[in-house]
Amino acid sequence: MYNEELKTKFIRDYTQSINTANVATTIFNSFSLDEEGWQADLCTKSAEELQPVIDRVMALRMRSQWVAMNILKEYVRWCIANKVSDACDGMLNITMVGLDKIRKQMVSSPLHLQRCLDEVFDPEQDGTIDNIYRCYYWMAYAGIKEEDTVLVKASDVSFSEQCISFKGTSYPLYRESLPAFHQSVELTEFMHRHPNYKKPVMRPRVDGDNIMRGIRASTKLLTVRTTLSKRMKDAEDQGKSEVKLSYFRVWISGLFYRMYERERAGLPVDFSEVAADMMSGKTYRIEGVNKRIKVSHLQNRKELDYTEDYQRWKLAFSI
Repeated sequence: MYNEELKTKFIRDYTQSINTANVATTIFNSFSLDEEGWQADLCTKSAEELQPVIDRVMALRMRSQWVAMNILKEYVRWCIANKVSDACDGMLNITMVGLDKIRKQMVSSPLHLQRCLDEVFDPEQDGTIDNIYRCYYWMAYAGIKEEDTVLVKASDVSFSEQCISFKGTSYPLYRESLPAFHQSVELTEFMHRHPNYKKPVMRPRVDGDNIMRGIRASTKLLTVRTTLSKRMKDAEDQGKSEVKLSYFRVWISGLFYRMYERERAGLPVDFSEVAADMMSGKTYRIEGVNKRIKVSHLQNRKELDYTEDYQRWKLAFSI
């Protein structure tokens, strides 16, 4: 490993995981011949000098390329922060295919999601039905299953604790989501803009205490999906928004944001619980006698897929 003392110090600062440390060591070893040829550390090289090396090294380990890129970028950030001689931002300017699509389909934070919702929906204070559509996406971001959104009640929402308690699980209420939830919990009528009326009119909401109830009938998921698909397309066609939100993409964005918060707190990146939950209740047709190992293998593969997607998400948003 070229410049071994420096890179070892970085690895010790970067992770407490033996597995991650081993991955970092392997990645750095892959660059050692090029660094020997340069007689310089990779942290000192420009994007133009690094790109062909990146292309060659990453082609050899496709599944781990996103993890590798995050490690390399973190290493260079660390070198710059620690004032390593001649360290520059070359590695930070390396781009990879596929990240632009992530930026147009996912969000990086609660503030980013709020910005995207503001591009599509009426302001919360207008008191329109758009508030329940905002809540639909906020419940996705918090981790609630889509089929449960129409079942969440006003009594499940605690503004003092900033959470939604549903089916024995507590889901976060992010600060940016509070205006929409206040409107959806507290209003008994919504302002309605009709093309045939000069002024908006107030329309009472249907009976019940579900967050997602509107002004005409009990809310059905199919109706919500159809309405939101049209709203998102209209916003895109009118140039109001470039981000194409869907329930799943917002849900997984929230999952990754919370995992990133854990990682920043020094906790390991671990999607095993999510992978197990995603497989729970589903039937998998597995041939052969060693079924337990094969089911376990499927779960491990799903966990690895989440980890890879998480690394891509971090790269896409330079996190």
